[in-house]
Amino acid sequence: MKIAIVANPGKQGAQAYFPEIASRLASLGAELLLEDKDREKFPYAGACYLQREELYRECDLVLALGGDGTILHTVTYAAPLGKPVLGINAGTLGFMAGLETNELYKLPRLFTGEYTLDRRMLLNVRIEGEDAVYYALNDAVISKGTVSRILDLTVTLNSREIASYRADGVILSTPTGSTAYSLSAGGPVLDPEMDGMLVTPICPHSLFDRSILFKDDSVVSITASTRYGEGAYLTVDGRLGRALKPKDTVTIRKAAISAKLIRLKEGTFYETLTQKLMHRRG
Repeated sequence: MKIAIVANPGKQGAQAYFPEIASRLASLGAELLLEDKDREKFPYAGACYLQREELYRECDLVLALGGDGTILHTVTYAAPLGKPVLGINAGTLGFMAGLETNELYKLPRLFTGEYTLDRRMLLNVRIEGEDAVYYALNDAVISKGTVSRILDLTVTLNSREIASYRADGVILSTPTGSTAYSLSAGGPVLDPEMDGMLVTPICPHSLFDRSILFKDDSVVSITASTRYGEGAYLTVDGRLGRALKPKDTVTIRKAAISAKLIRLKEGTFYETLTQKLMHRRG
């Protein structure tokens, strides 16, 4: 089995646990693949170092070692190729991780098939008039730019205008992303096995604006501008970002592909929710 390891060099936990993880996998007969740029940060004798595109093309599965951001980054490249991802939490929260660092003894289950494969909905995000397509496992956020001015946002559902907000921005999230930025903005928690799009305004200038959940075959379009003619900013999964012009329309729909997340640890989503969020302090 060819296993690609994508480790976050900015996480001390990733650097600390990488040697043990690599050694365990190699002893189980895995062929280890790493990105060429990580050769110095994550050296391992016998590993094959490849360019990113070749790494994802050649592997059977990807192991993402870091926090939720590392998993999101990895899914971006793995999902279009249908490659499953195992997230090992070496960060703070690791809500999407399928394994904790104190559970590495469960790694042999990758080779015996004793694991759960969770399929998660992705968003297809496009700016009208452009060819580029962005995939989001968590969310797409349209927010104000560097100038702190409130946005005028228009939300269209299946070509019909259904809402307008004056707010700092709006979050369009998947059920998986409902526990991320949307939750911080007052949105509800959704079961990640659901399909649907959650629209949550950010700091709306109203007492009555709340989140709206749309079914999974909906096509949601949003335009945003300020009264001073300025545009907004689009961010996808907290990493891909670009400025929007005042008349730009961002269209979001369910993607034709899905993310495959491997889960080796036991427990339900609701048990993880309680452990990771409800009992968290600080």
